Parts: sequence; structure tokens; C-alpha cells
Amino acid sequence: MQPPAAPDDRSTLAGFTPRVLRGPFFGGRTVFTADAARADHFMARITADDCNLLGITHGGAIATLADVFIVGFIAAQMPADTRMVTASLSIDYLGPSTADDWLIGRIHAHRIGRRQCVASGEFRVGNRTIALIRATCAILQDPGRRDPVSSDS
Repeated sequence: MQPPAAPDDRSTLAGFTPRVLRGPFFGGRTVFTADAARADHFMARITADDCNLLGITHGGAIATLADVFIVGFIAAQMPADTRMVTASLSIDYLGPSTADDWLIGRIHAHRIGRRQCVASGEFRVGNRTIALIRATCAILQDPGRRDPVSSDS
């Protein structure tokens, strides 16, 4: 199933909720996550600040959004106190996007485990797939808690 099409105007799709990102890279930026029925969908508006001198979205902006959305999608399925980091991130850039494009994404979790989670997805602009994305997240253990299956004594 393809992600929903983005609106042509500056409005957002019904069923999407604005979310303001925190942190040093996209802190203060608003992105949109879907309601529970489509929790695997998200969208973000590309801005001129996301684009390089050629006028296309910089690969680093795409990679950062991929990281934000994949890890956020996985985290939403884990207990609230779970701590994780991105262990691997892979992007296949298939086409360009430009300022004012709506980047629509969909994520699929392949494995949600105790130590590792793997998910992949795609970014689309209209009917075009512009990037395939994949990430592996490592689940961090609390320093005071021993892993019951740990091989060290």
C-alpha cells in the first residue's frame, strides 16, 4: 500500500498530527505523524534550508529525517523507558526532491527484539519514490541491570 498523497496547498492531511522535533539538527521543526490507524506513515515539508546549491534536497537532510522517523516509529512500539541508538542507517537515493515538496514516508518494522530492532521504508514525493531507507537500532541496557542471557560472568 502506498502512502497517502500530500495536499497541494500548505494544509496537512486529515489524520496527521504535528510534532515539533527537539535536538540540534531539526530542533523546532514541525513534522507530521499519522494517527494510530496509520502509525507507520509520516510527512515533512522540505524547506529551502534543506536544499543544496543545486536546489535539491541535501542527502544529509533525507538521512536525518530517515533516522528521526525510523527510530521514532520503533520507539513508539517499545516500553517508554527503552533507550536505543541507531546502529546502522542505509539510504538509497532514487530521485530528487525540492523546496516545498511534501516528503511522505512509510515504515515497516521487520524485527523488534530485546537487543536489536530493524525497520525499513520509503520516502515519496507524489507518485515518485525518492529514497529507500533502512535502519538497525541497538537497545541499550540499564547500567545497573544484568542481561539474563549475557555470556559474561
